[in-house]
Amino acid sequence: MEVENKDIFEGTSARFFRGKVVGGLGEGQYYISQKGYRSQFLQQLGFEPFPGTLNIMLDEPFAASKLKEIRIEGFRDKGRIFGGCRCYKIKVNGIEAAIVRPEKSSYPANMVEIVSPVRLRDALRLSDGDYVEVALE
Repeated sequence: MEVENKDIFEGTSARFFRGKVVGGLGEGQYYISQKGYRSQFLQQLGFEPFPGTLNIMLDEPFAASKLKEIRIEGFRDKGRIFGGCRCYKIKVNGIEAAIVRPEKSSYPANMVEIVSPVRLRDALRLSDGDYVEVALE
């Protein structure tokens, strides 16, 4: 059953959406690997993420105002400040994951970064341009 993205964005009870896998900037691995984030992800999300993100381009901007938010606090390490982010628990084709929305991001509003305990591209045999289904928890 295909559910349109707009159902979520208009605040109805839809709990699924689809998006297209796209390449990212390659910075996810660096940030996800930071101890200050990893420990919070484990505590708040219940898993330690694979060091990297899966980027999904949606047809509409991701509007999370009605979703349960998990806050990851910013921190300072070796003189550098790392900003906080908001996370939303999901499943990608049945695999536990979370959308990560950094406070500071150069991505457009319709791009979501996803973390998971596994490398989703390998686990789901995904390539750029493939569509995936995301289920909100």
